[in-house]
Amino acid sequence: MKTWNHIKYGLLGLIFFTAGCTKFLDVATPDNLVKDNFWKNRDQVYSSLIGLYTATSSCISSFQVWGDSRSSLYAPGIGTEFTSNHAQFLSHDLYTTNSLTSWAQVYKAIGWANAFIKNAPDGLKNDPTFRPEELSAMMGEAYALRALFYFYLVRTFKEIPIIKVPYESDAQTVNTAVSPETEVLDFIEEDLDYALKNAPETFTDAKEKHGRITRNAVRAIFADVKLWRNQYAACIDLCKAIDASYANSLVRPLDWYTIFYPGNSAESIFEFQYGLQGPASPLYNWFSFHDAGKEIYLANSKNITVNSGEFLYPSTVPEHATSDTIRLKPLSAFTMTTAANGYAAATEVYKFLGQAPYQLAYRRQNDRTSNYIFYRYREILLMKAEAYAMLGQYDEAEKNINIIRKHCDIPELTPGEGGEGTEFFTRLLLEREFELGFEGKEWFAAVRVSRRAGYENVLIEKAATNHSMKLAYQVVRARLLNPESWFLPYYRGEVENNPLLVQKEFYRNK
Repeated sequence: MKTWNHIKYGLLGLIFFTAGCTKFLDVATPDNLVKDNFWKNRDQVYSSLIGLYTATSSCISSFQVWGDSRSSLYAPGIGTEFTSNHAQFLSHDLYTTNSLTSWAQVYKAIGWANAFIKNAPDGLKNDPTFRPEELSAMMGEAYALRALFYFYLVRTFKEIPIIKVPYESDAQTVNTAVSPETEVLDFIEEDLDYALKNAPETFTDAKEKHGRITRNAVRAIFADVKLWRNQYAACIDLCKAIDASYANSLVRPLDWYTIFYPGNSAESIFEFQYGLQGPASPLYNWFSFHDAGKEIYLANSKNITVNSGEFLYPSTVPEHATSDTIRLKPLSAFTMTTAANGYAAATEVYKFLGQAPYQLAYRRQNDRTSNYIFYRYREILLMKAEAYAMLGQYDEAEKNINIIRKHCDIPELTPGEGGEGTEFFTRLLLEREFELGFEGKEWFAAVRVSRRAGYENVLIEKAATNHSMKLAYQVVRARLLNPESWFLPYYRGEVENNPLLVQKEFYRNK
């Protein structure tokens, strides 16, 4: 039971910090929790909460691979960091031995959240200066983070184990069967209900305002969950609540790069804070061809060019043929260096790499601290557009898309131009990719749309056309015809070590 024991003992080494820690995430990774010596006061509880945020960083690479790398925007990097495991994702040909499907790090983070939720109230009992409202706010943050972890898991695997208690003793069993998707989503909503009532409204410090859970961050996660569950009116209500704080927050067109550098822009809702201390940001090395041999991914140039020309922009503004609607000129999204990787033409993703748009100005070695953006306001507008369209209110859907387009200095959709049905949702997914490309969730968005009756082919058409690894359309289409292929297998090592975890039928021969 090597894999599950590794998780268990990792959970017993829960993340905590010294009470003197004052800067958000400006900490080292701790270990060796002795429960009897902790949870004694507010400082210890606060330190463990910040540790829970740091635990999130160990999950981010998985979130990116699971939620985005099968998007039609991705092309393989040419360096040694792009492995056969990554190739399986881009080729839509997943095997149970692919270690990138392991969920160990995410369940470890869930275990840390479980430990906090169970034990943090002890600090209130032992420290008379620790106010109940402080504990409630911290608990709200922990519940929201646990919900976020589970939401990534359920979108990735569909049926997953629900673990609600921490591992604190060798006497505890670590084997857990999976629960149905609906049950997992119900559990997520219970956590979010609690978080929405208790999480902090906001913070004064910028890094905390955008880097810790606030009630708007909870609403963003909750709206995403409602959209996944096809509960469109509820999604719209949550998005409207976010509008109250963010409707006037969109940055001016020429200031769009501030979203990524330095980050924490006015329209940011929740992003993981990287800096010179603590965990290093992986984004530069994920996407930079500039440092040859380090990048894992590049951008599929052909798909971007074809999509932008056919669906998004009229020929009168060819300069907009870039990766996303914020961008005003070609260099703003990618460098124009084409990688000779033996596959389709590919270019690097510049928005995570540079100091400014429209010029080759790469970030210095000590300045590669791009935050990982979980939610920003433009995605809320696109969620709302999707929900309105599913309710048949295409005029309202176009209005929300046009808010973004107006702040990009590009032509707005004329009434009815977005179309209806499959035409609209094909366009919407392109709008999402061009706005949110490489930010971690566009495969999830395509799966969400395509699971609805009548839209099954939307994902297949996008994924199979102009494939970055030069796979034939019919090959990719055949691999994606069964919707079970849109979800990942359980990693073989985890199945072997958990007698109650049964491999999905679709993957049993792989």
